[in-house]
Amino acid sequence: MNALNATPSHAGHPSGAEQDGASPDTAGVMLKVRDASKAYNSRTVVMDHMNLDMQADDRLVIIGPSGSGKSTLLRVLMGLEGIQSGTIEFQGQPYIKGNQTRGRTLNESLRRQIGMVFQHYTLFPHLSVLSNLILSPMKVHGMRRAQAVEKAREFMARLGLEDKLESYPSQLSGGQKQRVAIARALMLSPRLMLFDEVTSALDPEMIVEVQNVMRQLAEQKMAMIIVTHDMQFARRIATRVVFCTDGKVVEQGPPEEIFCHPKEPRTREFLEKVIHFD
Repeated sequence: MNALNATPSHAGHPSGAEQDGASPDTAGVMLKVRDASKAYNSRTVVMDHMNLDMQADDRLVIIGPSGSGKSTLLRVLMGLEGIQSGTIEFQGQPYIKGNQTRGRTLNESLRRQIGMVFQHYTLFPHLSVLSNLILSPMKVHGMRRAQAVEKAREFMARLGLEDKLESYPSQLSGGQKQRVAIARALMLSPRLMLFDEVTSALDPEMIVEVQNVMRQLAEQKMAMIIVTHDMQFARRIATRVVFCTDGKVVEQGPPEEIFCHPKEPRTREFLEKVIHFD
C-alpha cells in the first residue's frame, strides 16, 4: 500500500495555539476540555467534570472499561451530543459550552475541522463509494465536483482501493468499508481525527488493514484521539494514553508508563484484566 497523505494536493494542518492547560506540558495545546459534565439521568453520568488537554501533535489513546465515557467524549467533540456544564476549546478558540437547557452550544466552523470514524462505518448504502466520498466536500466546503472526484481518486489509489470507486458499501469487506470511512473523513482535510473502536467489528486480517492506515496517519503527525480496547495497538500508536472510568480521567501518561508502571490502583486493576504485567 502506498503512503497515505492526509491532505493530497491541498493545504496542510496548522499547529494548535499555545495556551495554558492542566496537563504537564501545555505548549501547543490543540484541545482543552474543562470541567465537562454530561448525564442522561441522575443515575447515568457519562462525563463527570472531565478535564483533558491534547497537544497539536498528540496521538491520544483513551482506554477504560465499558461505560466509562470514552465514546461519549468523542461524540461530544464531534458535535453529535452536548454537555450540561463545562467548556471545550479547540485551536485556541471557544468550541463547546455546556448548556443545561439545550445541552449543546458549539462553534460550527470549528466542528468542520474535526473528522470522525465510527465502529460501524456509517457509509450511505444507497450511494457508491465515490458518491460517499465527494458528498460532504461539495456540500460543506462548496468544492467543485471535478476537484472532489480528483481528490477522492487520489485517496482511494493510496489506500489500494481505486478499483472500488463505483462499488456500493454492500459489495465491500468490513476492512474496505472502514478504509473508505477513513478516506471520507479525510476528504474534509480535518485538523483532528477521532476514531471510535474502528476495528472492534473486524476480523484479524481486516484489523491489520485499518490499523496500517492509522499508522500512516500517525507517521504524518495527524492529531488523533483513538478509543480502543486493543491494548497492543494502543501501545504502538499512542504518544499519550488516557485511562478513564466513571466519566473521569483517572490517569494519563506515555504508553510505557501507563502500561508498565501505572500509578493509580484503578488503572492497574483494569490493565491486569486485559494484559499481563511482567
